[in-house]
Amino acid sequence: MGRTIPSYTASIDSFISELERISKRTGTLDEVIQETKKRIRYFQNAAYEEGIDTQTLVLLAMISVIDEKCRGRKTG
Repeated sequence: MGRTIPSYTASIDSFISELERISKRTGTLDEVIQETKKRIRYFQNAAYEEGIDTQTLVLLAMISVIDEKCRGRKTG
């Protein structure tokens, strides 16, 4: 597993917080965001040498959650 950079992690947390606020206002995606938060470290480690920006990383993790839901797999 790769190391994480505190400022990178803080940026991820900030973006997720923005998504959570929007989710609360719209009443949608709460379950997807909560599951995404559980997967962030996995994707962060996988992308360690890729130079991927934090928003793309979060969205990639969200897509993986949505993909599993669409395929009928259990998440969480």
